[in-house]
Amino acid sequence: GKSTLLRMVAGLETVSGGTISIGDRVVNNLPPAKRDIAMVFQNYALYPHKTVEQNMAFALKLRGTDPAVVAERVKRAADILDLAPYLKRYPRQLSGGQRQRVAMGRAI
Repeated sequence: GKSTLLRMVAGLETVSGGTISIGDRVVNNLPPAKRDIAMVFQNYALYPHKTVEQNMAFALKLRGTDPAVVAERVKRAADILDLAPYLKRYPRQLSGGQRQRVAMGRAI
């Protein structure tokens, strides 16, 4: 139930009836990338070959965000989540809690 609902909101699952609205916008027919929704999966879904900084910047770079804006957003999220000292580390070098915070940082 809960997971299916979240997957439908994110556009990862087909809606069989009714409408899904985010704010005042019906998103049933929008592709996932256009919904401006991020999910943090239970296994964190981090790229093991990328640093914390690269993992957190990935979606922003994919969207074509200006590099200066990417750097600022990653820095701000890292500061909020106490990840600044770990930006150059790889996921395998982090604790489970730190990995979870990296996944949250990527989502925000």
